[in-house]
Amino acid sequence: MTTEELVSVFGQSLAENLPDYQVVFLPTPHPVPVELEALEAAEAAEAATDEGVAFPYEFSAFGSPVGLRLRRNHGLIAPSFRVLLRGAGDPDQDAAAEGERLQRDVPRCHFLHRGEDDGVVAALSMCHPRSVHGLVVRGNDSLEIWPLPERLQGLQRLRGDLPEAHVAHVVKRVPLDRHRYLFSADDAVMHPDVEAVLAARGQEGRGGAQARLVLETALFLDEAAYRLYAPFVSHDEAQLRDLVLAYLNGVQALYHHPSLGRAVDIVLVRLELFRTQPHDLPHHDGDRSPLLDSFCEYNERHNPSGDEDPHHWDMGLYVSGLDFFAYENGRKSGVTMGLATVGGVCLDRYACVIAELGTVNVFGKPYPSAGFTSVYILAHEIGHNLGMHHDSTSNSCPKDGFIMSPSRGTQGEAVWSSCSQEVLQQTQAECLTDRPRAPPKDMDHMAVYKDEPGQAWGAKKQCEMLLRDHDAELRYPSRLSEICDNLQCRTPHRSGFYFAGPALTGTSCGMGRWCQGGQCVVMKRKKPIKVVKGGWSPWRSEPCQSGCISKARGFQKRRRTCTNPRPVNTDEGCEGSSVDVVLCKDDHVCPKKKRPTVVEYASSQCRLFAALLPDLDPTGAGLQAPHEQGRLWMSCAIFCRRKDTGSYYTPRLDLNDMGVNAYFPDGTWCHGDSSGSYYCQQRHCLPEGFQISKVSHWLGTDDVPMPQNALPHSPALPHPPLLLSYLGLGADGRPLLDQLPPGAATPPPDDAWSDRDYVELPAM
Repeated sequence: MTTEELVSVFGQSLAENLPDYQVVFLPTPHPVPVELEALEAAEAAEAATDEGVAFPYEFSAFGSPVGLRLRRNHGLIAPSFRVLLRGAGDPDQDAAAEGERLQRDVPRCHFLHRGEDDGVVAALSMCHPRSVHGLVVRGNDSLEIWPLPERLQGLQRLRGDLPEAHVAHVVKRVPLDRHRYLFSADDAVMHPDVEAVLAARGQEGRGGAQARLVLETALFLDEAAYRLYAPFVSHDEAQLRDLVLAYLNGVQALYHHPSLGRAVDIVLVRLELFRTQPHDLPHHDGDRSPLLDSFCEYNERHNPSGDEDPHHWDMGLYVSGLDFFAYENGRKSGVTMGLATVGGVCLDRYACVIAELGTVNVFGKPYPSAGFTSVYILAHEIGHNLGMHHDSTSNSCPKDGFIMSPSRGTQGEAVWSSCSQEVLQQTQAECLTDRPRAPPKDMDHMAVYKDEPGQAWGAKKQCEMLLRDHDAELRYPSRLSEICDNLQCRTPHRSGFYFAGPALTGTSCGMGRWCQGGQCVVMKRKKPIKVVKGGWSPWRSEPCQSGCISKARGFQKRRRTCTNPRPVNTDEGCEGSSVDVVLCKDDHVCPKKKRPTVVEYASSQCRLFAALLPDLDPTGAGLQAPHEQGRLWMSCAIFCRRKDTGSYYTPRLDLNDMGVNAYFPDGTWCHGDSSGSYYCQQRHCLPEGFQISKVSHWLGTDDVPMPQNALPHSPALPHPPLLLSYLGLGADGRPLLDQLPPGAATPPPDDAWSDRDYVELPAM
């Protein structure tokens, strides 16, 4: 085998110490066998059964016969599932009439063997011609089945080694994985009377039940989240739907993690995208308690009654772009990221949770959970509604390291505690025991993302989603092994960096490795994947623009996209910036009247900044700093006088995420020497004719190595004195500090995000 084939089949690049394996000829699933045709013909009969029609599938491996009876796995989304858009016209109209369906057929190619009699469990997928992959667990061994790489199959076909209607596959025999992971998140605790409540509805925990649980859900994406992400996907609602499915599949991956002990299948019955907020669902500006009450009433009102109704759901999920807050001890706190009633599942009035997605604070700064880390928030809230306590609250589990931690910070915490596991081991919630039939294609997040959303949304895309910026990327591309615990992002359009939490399950974290349970582990692929490195499209130039400042030149932006070709299964191939700036003559752009000086322009901007930042002098005195070779941004940043000290300060960090530019326009003259004039280009003072696209676009934007995420308890804290000096000038206009010492600013500890994000279930 080649190195790539070894990695794809065995997860290692060396031929030494391979696991025990055999090449086995398996029955081909294509053309469709008679048994499958019979299965299709028996759909009506199947609908009346819980398990469906089974067909035999047999082969031998390691000297023993393997006899399976496979039943089709109908997936995670009900056939009655709909995607609806509210607010296309009159928001009072019913979503079924107003919305649009965004769905297509999905191939039903996944099969299960549940061996109640033989103790064997198997899952096989037959989605592609001449290809079977899956897992057979028997006793203390598991058999992993992978298609033989196509090159080797071709060699066997040339030698005539293939039996009729059989295809060569690799079957590996490995001991069952016994290691455990650690996980964490934050938002609920159980009411003391919950056991009595559960008993009253016939669902008290009796223990011993290990059947797979099925949670039928409806997900409602509110207007605030719609407005946040619609521009990011170019207002393509099919892409928005896919983004939401990837988000939900990330939650599903957590509920399939071995550390939970008992898997929970999340089935979408309904997905609504709110272009405008429904009139009967007030959002209370994110005040979490009345918002939860509002949504629970809405959820109960619109949910068909009776679990036997195919359109009924067990739990409503309200996913919001609002920054939730609560009043605690008389203070407004923005720490909260969600809210749920503990043990509310299966109770129509309380089977509802709210969770943030893509949230920013009043200064536009994203919280660490603003990107795909929000899957941990929703998973945490769902856990509360299923009956889980916070770890360390009313139980003996440690408070850190697991999904149900009382805090949700910036790293780690990607598995379940034994206390969370115990809740699901004991539950007998009746509404979680029914299973809907097969979902339509692309509505089935399991069919689309297969429990590995990071494969579809790589690290770069996760950064793009966090910052809603297609130029965003990893802060340290060379340190991929760290992203499973703590993904950090940056963009050339903002200073500093941003925490994005643990990377999604399935995210590539190095050659032949991916993120699982918050760790970077060896990847096990079904077959060698096709990798296509991306390539840049030609530059597309925009018209010449200018700030029309004295001595300035015009500037012309150029853009390119990573579409020639688009990258496939990699983030590589499009190094450099997608945006460039070249200088141009601005005579035809600027009026003939006298141009403002650079000081006049700075002062006019400082007056605007002072309306946003109270520390600045409202009279608006501003200036341009002298050029520094070590800080190329200095003479392109606008410095404003502070009203407390009379010194000058650039608010480049304060305005970082507000969509307000704290820099002079590109083309502004910023320096001159014997070699010629320098002009601002992408916020850096560079010689005329310099092509910034030819070098790193991180020339100076990474000079403030501190996180720019929103803070837990306030919109912004005062900058440390050293940072103020680094970003400041004296009253004489000379720099106060030309280098920022290490450790000048540190992020808040993870426990600063600790929150009581649950409500107690009232006694019944």
